[in-house]
Amino acid sequence: MTTGYVVNLENGHDGYCIESLVGVTFCGETFDPTTDEREVYAIDRSEDHPHTYLCFDCSRANARHVRGAARGEMA
Repeated sequence: MTTGYVVNLENGHDGYCIESLVGVTFCGETFDPTTDEREVYAIDRSEDHPHTYLCFDCSRANARHVRGAARGEMA
């Protein structure tokens, strides 16, 4: 199971955003990870998981190979 961070920036994206690089989300939003609260999430989460609803752009990028490339892991 892959884990990472999500952040709710209250930026009108209607969901949590996935952090792809420290302080940058898949949808292109930047934030300060020292002041904005990041929360751990897990891929393959159940429907009742609080982070099931990701913002549209982040959910489209929610693929293992994209996340791995962002982290420098080549599959």
